[in-house]
Amino acid sequence: MYKIILILVPIITIYLFIDIYKKITENDNNKIIKNLEEYAKKEKIKQQESKILAKRTKRRARNKKENINVYN
Repeated sequence: MYKIILILVPIITIYLFIDIYKKITENDNNKIIKNLEEYAKKEKIKQQESKILAKRTKRRARNKKENINVYN
């Protein structure tokens, strides 16, 4: 009887550890997949935004005197 118990205890503990490991990795995989989906949504939104990100500034009429640099 004791021999059977001594054989079954390590087998059961190993099975439990494997089961816990599987649950942990599944949770991690689900988190990674969810993060990738969110990233894909954000990238899709960025692509749908207008392509013009920065407008050109209007050229102002400046005094020619302002553009002249005087070196001593």
